[in-house]
Amino acid sequence: MAPVIIVTGASRGLGAAIARQLLSAPIAANVVLVARTESGLKSFADEFPNQVAYLTGDLSTEKVNEDAVKLAIAKFGKLDGIIFNAAILDPIAKIAKASIADWKELYNVNFFSLIVALKEAIPHLQQTKGKVVFISSGASHHYFYGWGAYGSSKAATDHLAATLAAEEPDIFSIALDPGVMDTAMQDDLRDKHGTEMSPAEHDRFLKLKSEGGLSPPEVPGNVAVNLVLKGGPAVNGKALRFTAPELAEYAK
Repeated sequence: MAPVIIVTGASRGLGAAIARQLLSAPIAANVVLVARTESGLKSFADEFPNQVAYLTGDLSTEKVNEDAVKLAIAKFGKLDGIIFNAAILDPIAKIAKASIADWKELYNVNFFSLIVALKEAIPHLQQTKGKVVFISSGASHHYFYGWGAYGSSKAATDHLAATLAAEEPDIFSIALDPGVMDTAMQDDLRDKHGTEMSPAEHDRFLKLKSEGGLSPPEVPGNVAVNLVLKGGPAVNGKALRFTAPELAEYAK
């Protein structure tokens, strides 16, 4: 029976790359796709009409996260895994200039949405011995100037992945750092946020693009897909970069 997987932030970038790999042969999973914008999700539903259900909405609201799990059960009858990919980067600003409202909005999307979805999903994942992949970031343990909100939310995500693994022995859990990818987030870092970052760090991101140092999202996406389908005890509860030696078998 085809696996049933929820993917958040699935309309573009890494989320779209993950969705396509899950939907295509030989996996041919059934997926519930979630994002703020409908266009990318609808194109998947048009291409894979029997495999896709989708939901558009703001993940900072509890209802969207709960409804994604309910949609998976209503449409496909079970839930085998979740890839929590959706996240926002703003605000980028020094702590001295922080907007508390902006920090709270980021945490609602990047962190609290995960807990809301998990509370709804855990009973179903227990039944299927399901798997959860949290897309994290190197910013969870490496400080970038002005990235306090985003980086700390990803550090909290790493801890949440370890906590889920400890509390739910029948559910696999991992926090995956996908590295520096050629996605819209990198476009924003180069073109939009240069004045809020240190000159050296901004220059680094410019050089990564110009020198071909950005990974296609399909590469870490492949690791995420393999983990949500067959993640094993050796990496359960860990926070790892997609190139880590421990994940070599999931990169094939």
